[in-house]
Amino acid sequence: MSSSFLLVENGGSSFSERLEDAYLHCESVARAASSSFFRSFRHLPEQKRKSVNALYAFCRRVDDIVDGDWLPQANLSHLDQRTSERLTELLEQREANPIYSQKEHHQRLRALMMFRERLDAIVQGEPMSEPMFVALADTLQRYPIEVDHLHELINGMEDDLFETNYARFEDLRRYCYRVASTVGLCLIEIYGYSDPSARRHAVEMGLFLQLVNVLRDIQEDLQRNRIYLPTEELAKFGLSHDDLTDPTLANRPGWQNFMRHYIDHVVTNRNNALGLLPLLDKDARRSPRLMCTAYNAILKEAIRRNGDVLSRRLTLNFYRKMQVALSTLFTPSLD
Repeated sequence: MSSSFLLVENGGSSFSERLEDAYLHCESVARAASSSFFRSFRHLPEQKRKSVNALYAFCRRVDDIVDGDWLPQANLSHLDQRTSERLTELLEQREANPIYSQKEHHQRLRALMMFRERLDAIVQGEPMSEPMFVALADTLQRYPIEVDHLHELINGMEDDLFETNYARFEDLRRYCYRVASTVGLCLIEIYGYSDPSARRHAVEMGLFLQLVNVLRDIQEDLQRNRIYLPTEELAKFGLSHDDLTDPTLANRPGWQNFMRHYIDHVVTNRNNALGLLPLLDKDARRSPRLMCTAYNAILKEAIRRNGDVLSRRLTLNFYRKMQVALSTLFTPSLD
């Protein structure tokens, strides 16, 4: 990658000053978006922490675009043609309808196209102006992150612009790989590792975290017309997507058996994911271990509720959060 963008100056400010401001911008995005993720980042060495914040800010904004919580304040009309072509391509790939109005769908898909455009420009060594992309460009120069992983992340987020219809766990895992494992594959390049098997464990880590997210966010996703639970797996227990609106569902044996089936899959991914932690550079292990411990606690809460993830959101009370935080100081395992 060309380093020509390192020489850019803006309004009399040196690039080092602009770069520092860019990283601070990413830090503010990370802090505002997720207190749990942000708290886990603070244990990293300074440059690793800054670069993780830059990567997180990129991923956060991609997610915000799809949910309609944020759009770039820029004239993107030059991307209208490419956006229309991409929509045609996506419609041909799936038998599903967009979940937003035509205008909203175009705006969100076009914003994602802008992010693809910026990634390509970074690879070409072109100067960046937006703070997030300035920091991301610096991060991509410092660490051997494959930009294709970020494009694949956007592919996964594009799925959320359409009605979801996953038949089997393999289909759901493919989605989880795109939106979570790709991020893990980027993060480990910042964390540092020497054993190439870390990449395999990073994929499993993404699957574990995202499958827990599906349970944690099931109510919110239903409100957004997104259902990630595989239809064929539900059918094995006499259930369908229509049953998810039944207020008595959590008490039905079919649902409880399905949840045990689902949680068994998550536990398998979790156990495979834990192999990542000892393979990472020592100065970066605490951050992902904190996230693993927190997500394992959420999983245990689902088990404690006997699979009732519908009547109220899976969250941890203050006392339980303190237990989780303390456990990361003294417990090396999640067993």
